[in-house]
Amino acid sequence: MLVQPVFRGEGNSYVAACAQAEPEKFAAVCVVDPRVPGADRRLEHWFAQGCRGLRLRPRIAAESEIFGDPSTYPLWEAAARLEMVVSLLASPEHVLAIGNLAARFPDVPIVLDHLAHPNVENGVSGADFQALLALARYPRVFVKASGFYHFAREPFPFVDCWDLIRAVHDCFGRERMIWGSDFPHVLLNGGYAKSLLMPEDVLRWTADDRERVMGTNALSLYWPPA
Repeated sequence: MLVQPVFRGEGNSYVAACAQAEPEKFAAVCVVDPRVPGADRRLEHWFAQGCRGLRLRPRIAAESEIFGDPSTYPLWEAAARLEMVVSLLASPEHVLAIGNLAARFPDVPIVLDHLAHPNVENGVSGADFQALLALARYPRVFVKASGFYHFAREPFPFVDCWDLIRAVHDCFGRERMIWGSDFPHVLLNGGYAKSLLMPEDVLRWTADDRERVMGTNALSLYWPPA
């Protein structure tokens, strides 16, 4: 999965070209700015260019102001019509809006990047993390186990995150978790190899857990059977 990172504008051409060149190997997730009029039409353009997912970024202050606003519904409606997956770069304060969107667009798969950047210091019992876990009641909400260094307070292997990851596993199940490399940021935060081996060596996931979280679940979302 080639996810367009935080960058100026909507420069999705590279990830889209990669996906078009080798569609059985790559799936592209594009960025469309919901603040700019015609976002739904631009999403249709990138879908035609081979993109299978949309990334919204309410964690960015300028996009946070409009996240979940009715003015963005046409973009979500386009995602539903095109059967695209919506990834959210979000924070705990966006969980309520995420729930509202999941209820309004129940057919749209929603993937929460980096566990929605939880407040680790509040722990599993914190109100904000409990609100995140409550999103499990929406069957099309998934959680991406990735980028732990963005919110951990301890270095690798991020022991202070383990209870949070296990709680997500318990509530959402292995069927609705997806591993992500967070490349290229991972290169400066422990390295790709450690990130790849963490679920098996550190979290002690079963072989079936590992197969689903690190492959099968993403395949079912971005390469659905015909």
